Amino acid sequence: MRQSLTSLLIGVLAATSLASVRAQDGPTPPPFGMSVYADANYRGRNATFIEDMPDLSQTGLDRRISSIVVAQGEVWQVCTEPDFLGRCQVFSGTESNLQLNDWNDMIRSARRVQGGGRGGRGGRGAGFGPERGTIELFAGTRFSGQRQVVDQAESNLRRVDFNDRASSLRVPQGETWEVCVNANYDDCRIVNEDMPELASIGLNREISSVRPRPGLGGRGRGAARAEMVIYDLSNYRGQSQVLTDNTPAIQLTANSAGSVRIISGRWELCTQPKFGGRCVTITNNVPDLSRLSLPGRVSSARPR
Repeated sequence: MRQSLTSLLIGVLAATSLASVRAQDGPTPPPFGMSVYADANYRGRNATFIEDMPDLSQTGLDRRISSIVVAQGEVWQVCTEPDFLGRCQVFSGTESNLQLNDWNDMIRSARRVQGGGRGGRGGRGAGFGPERGTIELFAGTRFSGQRQVVDQAESNLRRVDFNDRASSLRVPQGETWEVCVNANYDDCRIVNEDMPELASIGLNREISSVRPRPGLGGRGRGAARAEMVIYDLSNYRGQSQVLTDNTPAIQLTANSAGSVRIISGRWELCTQPKFGGRCVTITNNVPDLSRLSLPGRVSSARPR
């Protein structure tokens, strides 16, 4: 496998004159990927990575990279150990001398963590983000550490030895997944974008089950219908219910204000069944519905 990845390493350039021109005129960013150089100021042996490189030992640039140029709109992560372990950091743009930030001759693995949406993305190899229909879980923050790819609903991550281990995750563009604190999809959150730090939604090393939610749309798609997720506890915790139409009676057990995530549309929330009592209209996520001065729980909701 690593041999095939190495074959994707392109353009090992030997022309010193070309490197000199780049050093004088400024580096030319690659159309996509990350160009790396053995010497500072974009000189010396160089190559362009277009896919994840979990082990640079076969490239001749393991622990020999001193400057880098990242394609416009992309972000790459580099790590001090193979398989994206050890100390990791993300880079974008240009770095003419990695010695200035203590990264000179330190890089042993590298992968794209953002961007890369140019032509030919249909296959979406590892360097272009998760494959369609998968979710990537990482043991470290900012997509570092051990990676576990899940390609279907998984009711218990113990089966893949990744229970309560994820600290960050990536989802394919345009897809939505449900990630849950407990096995069998209990106490869940909806995610439709990369999460470099799961602590931001209270899920650092807390995920025990995951499943795709294709009916909820996702990034980059204008949903034709209104969609909302309501939770019976604040901060998107506890039991949840996905709403896509008039819901005269919300089926949640807790008698608390709860919280909501708006996937699309405008929603009216009411304190009594069948849209009675006090009602408010919202368009954005609300981590604590008590802030809306609703007396008690939300009992019905409908798109407006």
